[in-house]
Amino acid sequence: MRLRSARMFATLTLTFAALGPATALAAAVHQPATYTIRQGDTLYRIAEARHLPLTALELANPQLSNPNQIVAGQTVTLPTTYTVQPGDTIYLIAQAHNLTVSAILQANPGINPLDLMVGQTLFLPIPAANTAAVPPTSTGTASSSGTSASSDPSTSSQTPANLAQLRQEILTYAKSFLGMPYCWGGDSPKTGFDCSGFVEYVFGHFGIQLPRESHDQATVGTPVSQSSLQPGDLLFFSDTDSYASLYANHVTHVGIYMGNGSMIESSSAHNGEGVVIVQNVFQNPYYVAHYAGARDVIGP
Repeated sequence: MRLRSARMFATLTLTFAALGPATALAAAVHQPATYTIRQGDTLYRIAEARHLPLTALELANPQLSNPNQIVAGQTVTLPTTYTVQPGDTIYLIAQAHNLTVSAILQANPGINPLDLMVGQTLFLPIPAANTAAVPPTSTGTASSSGTSASSDPSTSSQTPANLAQLRQEILTYAKSFLGMPYCWGGDSPKTGFDCSGFVEYVFGHFGIQLPRESHDQATVGTPVSQSSLQPGDLLFFSDTDSYASLYANHVTHVGIYMGNGSMIESSSAHNGEGVVIVQNVFQNPYYVAHYAGARDVIGP
């Protein structure tokens, strides 16, 4: 029997690392620190001198059409430092600061997004144009029970545009595991994934906590008709193995819908081929025969 994992998220508190005098904290929230370029400067030298990842500095300055051609007198925005708090996820931090998950990951090379440590310093590449969306105080709260995706405020309060972007980021992250071997009971890249372990891991990366097993995952979120499917919705299949009779809904397999009839899944077929993309799911006789419905665990 697969092990179930229970993850409870503590209250999320957003704080900014002190940048010096007390007034610098407010400045970091409303006006990210800037630097005036001097003769002979390069972005690489500026990043090295201030112990910043170069990518974080570049992402904080999208106005530079060519980062290799900067001139004395130009002003660049420095990445904002952020101290990880209990309950933080990369997704929640990104949403609170009007950033994308991918931007934070690029700005902090080498971090493990699933193993953030309280007190760890992250660099947030907040462009000057984004500061209006940053919370006006140094602290704020958001909570998640971690038991039902539909009750997670990290998704329920987002705009349609933000949710569409989140759906694409979930798929991009899921595709990063293509070729990962199948492992029955597996729920991490270290072991490989079974179908529900793969789904739980991918969505957990974005702060969306799902039950461990597919038959339980099929009970959260909102039912979706086949004609209304969106990328990121979960597709469920029943009676695909001998354990189906143990569950009231007989659901034994799950995948993530990608749009245009495609699905990404961790498959045990063909000697455990693992994470693959299945084209034309609803034209495949096997999947059609076992299809048990879909659920939206992200939001409207």
